Amino acid sequence: MRLERVLTSFCLILSLCLGAQPKLDSLERALEISASDTSRINAMSALATAYFQMSRFDSTVSWAGKILALSRNIHHEKGMARAYELYGMVADYRSEFDEAIRYYSLSLPIYEKAGDTYYTALLNQDLANAYYSKGANDKALRYYMNSLRIREERGDSNAMASSYMGVSNVYSQMHRYDLAIRYAKTALRLKEKYRDKRTASWLLNNLGSYYLEAGDTVSAEPYFIRSIEIKKELNDDYGLATSYKNIGTICLQKKEFDKALEYYRLALRLRYNINPDDIYDIAVSYDDIGSAFMEMAEYDSARFYVGKAIELAGKVGSYELLRLPYYNMAQIMSKKGNYSEAYGYLLKHLAAKDSTLSSETNALMNEMAAKYDNEKKEQQIAMQELEIIDQKKTNIFFIALAALAVILTVVMLRGYLGKKKANRELEGKNALIEHQKALVEEKNKDITDSIRYAQRIQKAILPSADYQKKLLPDSFTLFKPKDIVSGDFYWIEAWKDKIIIAVVDCTGHGVPGAFMTFVAYSLLNEAVLEHGMDDPAAILNEMRRNLNKMLRQKNDSDALKDGMDISVCALNAKSMVLEYAGAYNPLWLARDKAIKEIKADKQPIGVFLDSEPGPFTQHTIKLERGDVIYMFTDGYADQFGGAKGKKFKYKSLQQLLLSVHHKPVDEQRSELDLAFEAWKGNLQQLDDVCILGFRV
Repeated sequence: MRLERVLTSFCLILSLCLGAQPKLDSLERALEISASDTSRINAMSALATAYFQMSRFDSTVSWAGKILALSRNIHHEKGMARAYELYGMVADYRSEFDEAIRYYSLSLPIYEKAGDTYYTALLNQDLANAYYSKGANDKALRYYMNSLRIREERGDSNAMASSYMGVSNVYSQMHRYDLAIRYAKTALRLKEKYRDKRTASWLLNNLGSYYLEAGDTVSAEPYFIRSIEIKKELNDDYGLATSYKNIGTICLQKKEFDKALEYYRLALRLRYNINPDDIYDIAVSYDDIGSAFMEMAEYDSARFYVGKAIELAGKVGSYELLRLPYYNMAQIMSKKGNYSEAYGYLLKHLAAKDSTLSSETNALMNEMAAKYDNEKKEQQIAMQELEIIDQKKTNIFFIALAALAVILTVVMLRGYLGKKKANRELEGKNALIEHQKALVEEKNKDITDSIRYAQRIQKAILPSADYQKKLLPDSFTLFKPKDIVSGDFYWIEAWKDKIIIAVVDCTGHGVPGAFMTFVAYSLLNEAVLEHGMDDPAAILNEMRRNLNKMLRQKNDSDALKDGMDISVCALNAKSMVLEYAGAYNPLWLARDKAIKEIKADKQPIGVFLDSEPGPFTQHTIKLERGDVIYMFTDGYADQFGGAKGKKFKYKSLQQLLLSVHHKPVDEQRSELDLAFEAWKGNLQQLDDVCILGFRV
């Protein structure tokens, strides 16, 4: 159950909005009498801020555009930074977090270059808030810590409280409630010292949330009560909405459903009154109301409110916000007996959750899948019976039509009869064509829907972005399937003191390739996680042996030739040693402005008709700090494009990687993606693409 915490960005925004609003006419007069371009930029910035405080965001954006244009003309970098910051603030408040991150990221380096530590700390915090709202906790924590470090160096203890508050929120998301409570109490002491009642009330709310999520209801309730008392004193409607929501959650846990609904509806009404564009918080309120109706077994009402939450959360694009509504909708559909939809929503929940499946969730998935299969079989039987009935009706129809034709032959002219008969036959053929077309379209839709389900399942076996960054902090993956599902995939696991990484290219692409990816995924798990292998060559030998056994493959021309090309490496970050083995797929090492290729064995995982396959070769490489490792499949190099429609080729890929390997990994991924799309142009993508790179 989701408890609500207040972000530091909203503390700042509401403090501005609830303060005295500047008089626009005096600011406009100040702009009119501004003599220099710099003073005009400052005046326009004050006007844009005033409009933001009044929630007139279109006007804020308009003035930000004017600030940016003038600042570019006179090369006023701080003016440009301020314009980007204003764009980011509006996007943040509208729950457009990707846009907010983009603009904040443009503003931050300008302030850093200028040595402006106040705004550098503030922009770090703004970025942290946006990443937190997206559910990217690792990035949020990094930026919050940056802002805290800078404010400590400045001796700005009042602003430090905001950083502490953000850090506590992230630790709560990570279920480290001990740390969340510790940082929040530190922030509360600072805010009480400066007599900042508004922020103190929000921190009291957050502390209540942390205790409640940790299962300590007794400690939680007094914090919520103190928070509400202060918010009523300050007429803080936004803060009251948050506290009402959390009190509603306590009532729901106590099975006091009517009280829970009352508090949840109060929170929703306040949020609409404050800002109807605040999609994020309004979506949370809809999901809360839906959860209450679900607990009351009123499933139609629950479906309506949770459906509204999913609709709004989809506009925000936050996986964290979508996770719980998807799970609630899966439960609602299951209770209503609609197991196919329940199964689909559960898959969406798992993709949003982006973590290892729990045993409880696995059991629920299996149960729903079984019920869904039974439902589909019953539907198929019913359809077959309907087809038999339709066929009988069709036979009767044609018999009657033939009899009618005989009678008409006697009473009508032959030519007229022939004309009418031709028309009837034409109409019948058209009707048959339309019927067959509808059947084909329906079957195509069924097939596409099935492949979409397979896509969700395939995404679930890939390492999540958070998990990849945890094991390989300085890494990226460019993954571009040719079709809905892919024959390429990548696999990362920690085992003992090593990190095992594999990039796999299975036979074919699309559905056949995707089937083989599940086989390869199973073989890798079996070799590493079950048998405890951590030598790449041994892993490949074991995978080949088990694949041959699984597919009953033999080294003859009639054998099933499915298999895979693969590169596997084992990284020991402490000893700076990399072990590698490959089946056709090599490994590239970028160091000192050069790329070295470590060659793979020219034999696949699967049957090998040219000769008797030998054991795979293991290579051991001593790494140096700053080395970049690249693992890849053949899809990028084999893509046709360019002015002459030729292949990109491995030599061009090496040159491209050599030109970007010194850059941050996110920029490397972006440049690889842009280069691929530019080369491909309007041509069709030839194969699946997968490139994984990491810096040590």
